[in-house]
Amino acid sequence: MTRKQNGSRLGKECLSRPSVPDPCPPPGKAGDIASSEDLHALLERGLKAIVALTGARGGVIRLVPQSGGSMQLACAVGLPPDILAIENLVDADCGMCGEALRTDNAQLQDASVACARRMGVFATGPGTGPMLAIPLHCRGRATGVFNLFFGDTTRLPSDLMRMLGPVSEMLDLVLDNAMLEQERLQTSLSAERQMFASEIHDSLAQGLAFMRMRMSLLQDAIRAGNAAKSLKYFRDIQESLGEAHAGLRELITHFRQPVDRQGLVHALENTARTFRDRTGVDLRIENRARDLRLPAEQESHVYQIVREALANVIKHAGASNARVVLERTAKSLRVSVEDDGSGAGIARHRPGSSPDDHYGVEIMRERARRIGGHLRIVSAPGKGTQVRLSIPQGPAAPD
Repeated sequence: MTRKQNGSRLGKECLSRPSVPDPCPPPGKAGDIASSEDLHALLERGLKAIVALTGARGGVIRLVPQSGGSMQLACAVGLPPDILAIENLVDADCGMCGEALRTDNAQLQDASVACARRMGVFATGPGTGPMLAIPLHCRGRATGVFNLFFGDTTRLPSDLMRMLGPVSEMLDLVLDNAMLEQERLQTSLSAERQMFASEIHDSLAQGLAFMRMRMSLLQDAIRAGNAAKSLKYFRDIQESLGEAHAGLRELITHFRQPVDRQGLVHALENTARTFRDRTGVDLRIENRARDLRLPAEQESHVYQIVREALANVIKHAGASNARVVLERTAKSLRVSVEDDGSGAGIARHRPGSSPDDHYGVEIMRERARRIGGHLRIVSAPGKGTQVRLSIPQGPAAPD
């Protein structure tokens, strides 16, 4: 049996894999593991152990980028520095490595001419023996190769052949886990960006919308020569501008606007104290949940949902009165924002509503999902609007 035939048998018996319909994601869906430095360090530790275990004179691991192209050197053990520079990039169809990738089978050969041209004395010098190229997989797809270079021997030990199957499976598992980690990081980054956008909307967009409305009223008051109203609207804009500036500073420092340190109810009551003067709408806070204590993240999201709901009341409802009700049931905490307006407080139900209005509603829903809650919005012409947030809780304490 020739060594190449032996390589084919080795691939079929020891390293065959069932077809897996879930390939590695395309570029853009997750980070490319071929360029991950953390993965390279992990693979290098594994390769050192494999070289020591098998008695090989050296070894390399190469990975193919998800976008295709040449194989990139991930790590190497036992190769001279001048060889490493040559081996940094290798064509995906080069020699036995390309054959291993193409056939998805291990290859066992003497030093080939192509390898000799690249690797010089290391591949063909005294004490050179067989070379192995074994395909590596990410989610069932051949995505790289690891090579082992042996000393002067005519036949590899049979126990080494039996060992190569579990060894390659171990490396495949490392690649699978690296892909999962890249996807987790990508998802986390996307979530952080979404939350950052939400915080910008909550901290700045609402204040800017309020100032825009007040600017229009200020212009009308100036044209009418009404000094008292002009001064009031000017002060409203000045106060809102100060709040927006403070919110931006807080956002830059902490990437979120925290709820008042004394808790959610206290923060809502502070909002209600100045609400009528700023908006012309009476706001009442009804706390029916005695000794309410929520985790900081839940408090922050609930507070911002209430703020966005109240912003809709100001912009669209035409209401005279609004209230925020907090109450417990046996299994949940309910927070409701209600108004007595026209029933036009739901941005996405109004013809001609702006994209920012739609975005505000989606942010409320996303915040509710983040704390395991459910948001329900109900409105009817002439009967006002209700935004109801329900958050699962433990057993309620008896009132």
